[in-house]
Amino acid sequence: MHARWVLPFVFLVGAFVLWRGTSIPRWRQLSPGLEFAIFRGEPYCRRGSAAIAALRLDPERIRLRVRHYSQVSSAEPPDVVEWQRQTHAVAVFNAGQFYPDWRYMGLLASGGRWLSRQAHIGYHAALVADRRGPGEGGHVVDLAAITIAPESLAWNEIAQSYMLFDSTGSLRVRRSERIANRTVVGEDRHGRLVVLVSEGGYTLADFAFVLQESPLHLRHAMSMDGGREAELVVTRGEFRYASYGKWEKTDEHPSAPAARVPLPTVITVEVP
Repeated sequence: MHARWVLPFVFLVGAFVLWRGTSIPRWRQLSPGLEFAIFRGEPYCRRGSAAIAALRLDPERIRLRVRHYSQVSSAEPPDVVEWQRQTHAVAVFNAGQFYPDWRYMGLLASGGRWLSRQAHIGYHAALVADRRGPGEGGHVVDLAAITIAPESLAWNEIAQSYMLFDSTGSLRVRRSERIANRTVVGEDRHGRLVVLVSEGGYTLADFAFVLQESPLHLRHAMSMDGGREAELVVTRGEFRYASYGKWEKTDEHPSAPAARVPLPTVITVEVP
């Protein structure tokens, strides 16, 4: 009976060690302070590819910008590829959630100007960059851990969303069996920001576990919008990468490369 109990445990430990070994990111430098890698989230991916794209940046050297479609000459929000074409950014990824009329859910600032000054009461995280006056280049801010009003944040670029896990390691979202592509921004022990977009579907809790147990050494992380809107485009020299959110069989063009959704708000990654 003892051996029958031990063998499955040994198998699980071996599988976990194997998963850790095969999920180590191999970083490719795109520019000083900017790296790209792909690692895998088996066995926690529930649908599609287990690949997770990671864009790691030094916010002191690489600029983050919040962009809203009201700032461009477009009657409708562009898709992620069009955003990249218009901004010439090295990378573009989706920001947080929005209402059916394209209004952003929560605080949103771009270039020091408020686009939405209505804080979302249930969202306790913010991606911030370009501090007003002398200061650091960017952070993931846990709004539950600060004493000032969120709308008083002294940053020129602000996008509010919700914490995935905090610096204590606690999961900050409800456990759910909802499966979706994910976009997450984390901050590691060295103050670098890591943008993560899954090619396949994960639950939030499973995705948090994958990130916490990965070699990324994330201190905390926030979740941006997921599902179809979980998108990332990276272009630098001859390097190209794109990941688009999951399209279901009932959608009009489920397999077409151009099957992308309008994104009213994105974050651009720019090399000065």
